[in-house]
Parts: sequence; structure tokens; C-alpha cells
Amino acid sequence: MRNDVIVRLAAANPVPAPVERRAPFRFRRSIPALAAALLVGIPAVAFAGRLANVLGISNGGTEVSTSEVLPGQTKLDEALQEMNVGSTMQYLGALNGVRFYAARNAEGKFCLAIDHYTQAYEKGVFCDLNADNFPSPDVQALTFPRMLQGVAADGVATVEFLDASGNVTDSTPVTDNLFASSTRVADGQAAYLVTLDAQGKVISKQPLP
Repeated sequence: MRNDVIVRLAAANPVPAPVERRAPFRFRRSIPALAAALLVGIPAVAFAGRLANVLGISNGGTEVSTSEVLPGQTKLDEALQEMNVGSTMQYLGALNGVRFYAARNAEGKFCLAIDHYTQAYEKGVFCDLNADNFPSPDVQALTFPRMLQGVAADGVATVEFLDASGNVTDSTPVTDNLFASSTRVADGQAAYLVTLDAQGKVISKQPLP
């Protein structure tokens, strides 16, 4: 199943510029379609029966107030509110200068926020609104565009970007369900997000929008 990760954020692809000047990411689906999906309002607890925990990964994190996730980033705070993330998120830890926060919104969709805390820019948020919501057999990792920075399902040891010809454009290890490469690939260069286990066997190959 094709995985079209839906991003809704004031600055979808973290770039070295003030938040206020970032251009919005061009979605495959329209903003109205996204808003409609968020209005369903299924409590996240409804998914607890099929998931090992609320997030569905071993790294359950530590609960923090959503207001503390990206303080001072007004547009990103508004994006989190529009995505119905709620009053708290789980702090998953820091890796290579990036802090990771996750939650399931009111519909039960997995939402992620990252903060390059050593820099004044490169912060972002998104929610995966696909039917095969992370984690699932077809969706073993979620990442921000152009950089391997995100979360991976249990059992994933490495994540990679492949170009349309199948060449590896970037690869990075997974630690406690998190990955954070410092490499930025060219726009449109990454065609697939691939996950591998500890033996190097491919677990999933997700086409990117």
C-alpha cells in the first residue's frame, strides 16, 4: 500500500530560516481534506487495545505539556492545535542535537514534533493521516522531508533514503525508535524510505510523495 505521509505544519520541511518566513509544504491532499479527517474525533484510548502502548512503539517517552514542546513558535503551536494533538505530548528523547516529541491526536493518528534545540530554526510538526497509520507493516518509519529525522517501529535498525533508481542517498541507524541524520538530500532526490532490521534485511519500502 502506498504511504502518502500527510504533513500539516507551518514549516513542514525544516530549513535554515526564521519560522515566520518558511513557505508551506505542498501537500498531496488538500488542507480541507486534512481538516475533515481531523474532525472525526475518535479518542486515542480506543486504539489502546491493538497497540502495545498509546504510541505503538517501545519508547513510550515522558509526558510533557504541549505548550512546552516548541515554546515561542506560534505558527507551529497553532499547527499542533489544528491537528488536535491535545494538551500533552510524549518526549521521546534527543539524538544528534534533535529533540523528539510524539502523540496521537483525537483521531488516533501519530503526530511528531522535532526541535533542533542547538539552533534557532529547523523545527517542525506533522501527523500521519493515512489509513495504514504508523506503525503498520507498510509504514515502519516516519520522517521529515529531505532529512532522515523521525521515528521507526520496533525492530528497525536502520533507515535509508533511496532515489528512483534504487541508489542509497542517505542512511542512518535507529536508536530507541529514533533516527537523526545531519545530511540533507536534494529536493525530489529521495523517492523511497526504506527500513532494515539488524541483519540488514529490508522490512519496508515506502514510496515518498
